[in-house]
Amino acid sequence: MPRVSSSPSRYRQDAASDYRHRFHAGNVGDVWKHCVLVEVLRRTAAAHDGIVYVESHAGEGCYVLGPTGEWTEGIGRLWGADGVPVADDAVGRYLRLARALASGEARPDRYPGSPLLARAALPETATLALWEADAASCERLATALAPNEPRVAITCGDGLGPLSEAVAAAEARGAGVVALVDPPFTRKSDWLAVPDAVIAAAAASARATLLLWYPLKSLTRPNAMIARFKAAGVAASVAELVTTPLEHQRSRLNGSGLVLVRPPDGALAAIAAAAPILGARLATRPGAWSLRLASW
Repeated sequence: MPRVSSSPSRYRQDAASDYRHRFHAGNVGDVWKHCVLVEVLRRTAAAHDGIVYVESHAGEGCYVLGPTGEWTEGIGRLWGADGVPVADDAVGRYLRLARALASGEARPDRYPGSPLLARAALPETATLALWEADAASCERLATALAPNEPRVAITCGDGLGPLSEAVAAAEARGAGVVALVDPPFTRKSDWLAVPDAVIAAAAASARATLLLWYPLKSLTRPNAMIARFKAAGVAASVAELVTTPLEHQRSRLNGSGLVLVRPPDGALAAIAAAAPILGARLATRPGAWSLRLASW
């Protein structure tokens, strides 16, 4: 069984922070995030004898998909074999893992979260350190990972506070480190607190790869967040995939982005190659998708 512990959480359990990813599982944000994550993990594992995967907002681990939902614009458009590449590239590798871990024939009825994808993408010697602030989600996460050996440590608590220490401790062991910070961004203050935690983790480590996912409905807050990284002197790259043009306001995501600090060699090129494949398939208006890939 995974090792499960608890720690104090800085998150307020109010209406603003009452977020359940199950309502968004498998959407365009998950597809982009997980395609990038699987590629980064694969390349990092190939370059190191040992690897530690850290996740600050691990969620439930696996999600049941209803008959309708945001997944229909995401994994639902990739599920069937017709017209969907399964080559040995970033999209193909992600899809093979997702299909192996999910379930359903005509359509997916379950979708794996980042912890399950990470465990499957990494060698058996890898260690996973997962945080989840919501108690019910933490319990479901432990159940989803129950068949695994005790190389998985789950902490029921805030994952931002311990991020720097966890990354630095893993790096001190000589392991390759990949950390995913995947918050819900339910409060305006998250757009300050979350990048600051990643900036601190970058300062606390010399080699760790850090991934920060964020939602896209406009560029105002993402651009301000990117400026925060630049002002702190943290070299990084950004990869944003928009599948509904930003001028079309809606309740669902227009797309999502990731800030990548110290991505492994070749990862950015593989991500750039994946974008046209996913963009063409996931665009809500035929041919209307875009990629912003920039480094500083």
